[in-house]
Amino acid sequence: MFDKNLTKPIPLLQAEALEERLKIDHEKMQEIKNNIKILKSGYNGEKEINYQLGQIPQHKYHIFHDLRLPIGETFFQIDVLLLSPNILVNLDGKNHSGKITIEKNQMIQEAFDTREIYENPVSQTNRHKILLRNWMQANNLPPVFMDNLVVFTRSSSEIIITPGYKEAENKVCKSHDLIKKIEELERYNKKLWMNEQDILKLSDLILKKHIPKRIDILKSFNIPEFDIITGVQCPLCLFVPMIYNRHKWICPTCQCISKDAHNRAIDDYCLIYKTWFTNSEIRNFLHLPSPRIVSYFLSFLNFTRVGHTSDSVYHQPILFP
Repeated sequence: MFDKNLTKPIPLLQAEALEERLKIDHEKMQEIKNNIKILKSGYNGEKEINYQLGQIPQHKYHIFHDLRLPIGETFFQIDVLLLSPNILVNLDGKNHSGKITIEKNQMIQEAFDTREIYENPVSQTNRHKILLRNWMQANNLPPVFMDNLVVFTRSSSEIIITPGYKEAENKVCKSHDLIKKIEELERYNKKLWMNEQDILKLSDLILKKHIPKRIDILKSFNIPEFDIITGVQCPLCLFVPMIYNRHKWICPTCQCISKDAHNRAIDDYCLIYKTWFTNSEIRNFLHLPSPRIVSYFLSFLNFTRVGHTSDSVYHQPILFP
C-alpha cells in the first residue's frame, strides 16, 4: 500500500507560482524556466516508478514517496522507500536521457552534443542506505535487512556499466525491470525482521518525522518582492488582476466570473512568500478593499488562526503529509 503517495514537489510548485507572477521579459525568467524543467524531469521519473510499483500486490509493501528525514543537523532524502517484514528497499530514481556511462567514481551523461559528469548514483544510494540505518538506530528502531536500487526511468536512455563493476550491475536497472529486481531481492532475503505491528510503528514514525523540502524561492533567484505581480489571476485568460465585486471576481479582459479565484492567489502567496500571513498582508496581495471581506473568504478555508485581533496570523495547512 502507498503510505505516502507521490505528490508534486513543493519546490516545483514554488517555481511554477513564481513564473506566473513575473513579467514575461523578467531577467530571471529563463533561469526559472530551466529550473522548472529540471524539477519536472525528476518528478516525471518518480511518476514512472510509481506506475511500476502500482502493479505490486498492495499487501506486500508499505511504499513511501519523496521522503526527507532529519539526521543530526541536516536532512537526507529518499525518492522511494519500500518496507516489508523481511526487507527495506531504497529506490533512487534517475530520469536522465541519452547515453549514460556508470563508472566507479562517476556517472557520465552524453546527450544532444553535451557531456555532463555526475556523482556515481550507486555510491549516492549506498550513502542514503547508511544514513537511513543511522536514522533508525537513533530512533531506537529494530534492525532490518536493507538494500537499494538505482532506477533509470527513460526507456530511450542507453545505460553502459564499466566492465567488471559488479555492484552496479546488481543495483542498476531500468524501470520496466524494477518489479523483477524487487522479486530477486525477496528471494534472497526471506528472514522476517519485523511483524506487522513493528511495520506500522515504523510507518507512523517515518510520516511524523518527514519534513517536506521548501526553499526561499525569492532568495534562491535573487528576486526582490516588488517584482512580484500581485492580485487575483483569471482562471481562463490568466489576466491579473481580476476585479472584486460582491463576493465575485470579474476579469476585465474576458469577463470571466469566478467565486473562488482567490484560492489560487492565496496558494501563490504561501508558495512565494511564507505559509502564514495577517489579514492586511493577504488583503494587499489580493487587492481587496476591506478586512471584513478577507475574513469572509478565509472562513471557508482550512487555515489555522492564531489570535483574535487585527494582528491575528493565519497559518496554511501542511500541503502534503
